[in-house]
Order: sequence, then C-alpha cells, then structure tokens
Amino acid sequence: MSRSILLQLTLATLLISASSLSLPRFASRTGAKCQSCHVDPSGGEMRQAFGVQYGRDELPVPAWSKSGEVTDFSNVITNILGVGADFRTLYYSRELSDSSRTNGFFQMQGDLYVNLRVAQKVFLYLNLNKGVTSGFDAFALMNVLPASGHLKVGRFIPDYGTNLDDHTAYIRQYTRLSPEYDLPERTGAEAAVSPGAFTVTGGIYNADEGGAIPSSNSKAYLGRGEGMFRLADKVSLGLGGNVFTTSVQGIKNTYYGGFGSFSAGDFTVLGEADWIRVSPSAAAISGNTVTGLVTYAEADYMVVQGVDLKLAYDFYDQDVNYKTGAKSRYTFGLEFFPVSGVEVRPLYRLLRQQDPDIGTMSEFDLMLHLYI
Repeated sequence: MSRSILLQLTLATLLISASSLSLPRFASRTGAKCQSCHVDPSGGEMRQAFGVQYGRDELPVPAWSKSGEVTDFSNVITNILGVGADFRTLYYSRELSDSSRTNGFFQMQGDLYVNLRVAQKVFLYLNLNKGVTSGFDAFALMNVLPASGHLKVGRFIPDYGTNLDDHTAYIRQYTRLSPEYDLPERTGAEAAVSPGAFTVTGGIYNADEGGAIPSSNSKAYLGRGEGMFRLADKVSLGLGGNVFTTSVQGIKNTYYGGFGSFSAGDFTVLGEADWIRVSPSAAAISGNTVTGLVTYAEADYMVVQGVDLKLAYDFYDQDVNYKTGAKSRYTFGLEFFPVSGVEVRPLYRLLRQQDPDIGTMSEFDLMLHLYI
C-alpha cells in the first residue's frame, strides 16, 4: 500500500475516532439526529418544524433576516399537509490541464416536497421534481416500531454514509449514491430503531432498477449503526459505520466504512472513509477482486452568524494495490446566509490526479440556494 493511501487512512481514522449528519455539521452542532430536522429519517430534503425554525433563526445574518422576515412562517399548511422546496443554481468556471477554460450555468436542483399525514403515525412523502435527474422519491413512512423506530417503504436513496448536499463529493459519486454517476434511488424497504443516542438501520432494495421495472431478481442489502452524543454544552460527538452490498450481472459490489463528526461551539469537523470491493462471480465472468478507497474530510467554522468558512478534502483510489490512479480534491470557500431561506456558496476547488496527462485542474463555483 502506498504512503499516500496510508496518509488518507490515518486522516480518516483520526477524524472518526476524534469526532450523522444532513447538512452534517448542523446535526453535529445541535447534537440532534437527522429526523429532528427532516421528515426523512435519513436526513436531507424536506424539513420538520424544528429544521425550519433552525434554518430561519440560527443560520442567517440576524439584522438582515429580521428586517425581511415573514411573520408566523410555517411550512405546515394544515394538520395533514406539509410542503418544502430546494432550489439550487450553479455558475462554474473551470481551467483544464491544457490551460483551456470552460464556464456556464447548471441547474442543480428544483425540488418540491409534499408530506401527507395518512394516520397518526403514517405519512406519505413525495418529491415531485428531482431537478438534476429524472429520479424521484416516493415512500410511506410509518413511525410504528418500538424504541422510536420507523419503517420506510417505497423509492428513495439507501441510507448509506454521510448525507452531503454536494453530489460531486467522491464519497457519494463512487458509492453510486449521487446523480453524478447514475440514478441513486432504489425501491425497497428500510427499518430502524433509535434507542436513546443510538440508531440501527437495515434495508433491502432492488439491486438494479434498470428503469421502472427491475432488470433482475437480485437484491441489495444495507446495515448501519450510529450514535450522536452530547458531551457537554455545545460539544457533540457522532460515530457510525455501515455496509451496503449489491450484485448485478455477476458483479458483486460491497461498500463498507465508517463516518464521524465532532463539534465544539462554532467549530465542526466531520469525515468518512469507505472501502469499495468489486468481486466478479466465477460463474459469470473471470477477473480479480478489486478494492478501492474513498475518503472525505471537512472542517467548518462559523465566523459570525450567517457566515461559515469551509475546508474540504476528497480522495479516491480505484485500486489500493497500485500506486497510480488516485486523485484528490481540495475545496476552500464559505457559506453565506444573508436572510432566511437564502444561501450563497462561493467555492474554489483544486483537483490533482496522479495521471501526468491530466495533472492539476482548478474550478470556481458560485451557488445560489433557496429553501423552505
């Protein structure tokens, strides 16, 4: 194993052992589980009442936000209907390894969420537009299991890893849970129990959707365990691990790894490390098992309310048995919340690859995000 890979493993291990998570740092800062802020227990997308309040009270610049605040704001229309939305437009400018430049606008997201209360503890959740892809979420959420548990049945992204909103993050791309790679949603079921600070989740899904009808009888399986612990006032620690397996056309893919976060006051670090094991079936195809590694690390610091500095590092090696082929990305920038429901995110990225024909590339991103 190369010295570079050992360095990545050391970094990831330090983050996990010293430190789940939708924007993950917000969960870490509050010491709350994802479902405290979001309708989906996995986090992301539509916000619960606490998530709406946190986003409007704790994120934007106080003076600016109050001057333009909508009084008595709520995303609950009646006792059976709640709505939400996310809108993201990106401007990018890239300089390639041959010094050529490209730039343009990209519509990342345009999602409208609807949550219908069918019974006291039964909900129907719909994402009516996935924006960047033609995928969609549609599931029934039943909060009926013991230990504050739930059962989720329908089409959604499996609850693997850290739920980042950046779909270009390597830990989402190379575990095939990002629309950058393919449609990440699968039809199936997840069940979870959440005794105290802990949550344990299991899931079964179609291994390959292949469109509206599954292309095979194969299934994918998820196992996940995590905990979010409040160590002191404004000090929280999150730790977790998971495994996801799927087999399609004689190729078995196994993803397994750990993730963690640590937050003290206005400073938060989080990280994830995943091994990607691709094993051809002897009956279907000849070949060797390949093990890859993907890691992510992020540090955030709230300078003042409304302005968060952000540093992030991505690493991916398709095969840890070779010293070549790895790539890494460094991200520097900030997240600016001027008023309630508005975020502006300027980021500068450097991509380095061991392939000498590609070398180093740079990119500037400016994202506008509106949310309810």
